[in-house]
Amino acid sequence: MKNDLENRVEKLEELCAHQSAEIDTLSDAIREQWDQIEFMKKGLLRFRDRLTEVEETGTGGHENTRPPHY
Repeated sequence: MKNDLENRVEKLEELCAHQSAEIDTLSDAIREQWDQIEFMKKGLLRFRDRLTEVEETGTGGHENTRPPHY
């Protein structure tokens, strides 16, 4: 039969293993979220650049679109 100290050490080792697994899971989730944030940030920058281009040049409208005064 194990003594009290051995039981306590075993419980601490189990807790440590569970926490380590949870940290790995959370780290993976954060990595995935960071990738999504980077993807959205790049898309937003492309959109901003395109909008700026349209505002500065007045281009970007469809050729078949009638002007607003029609």
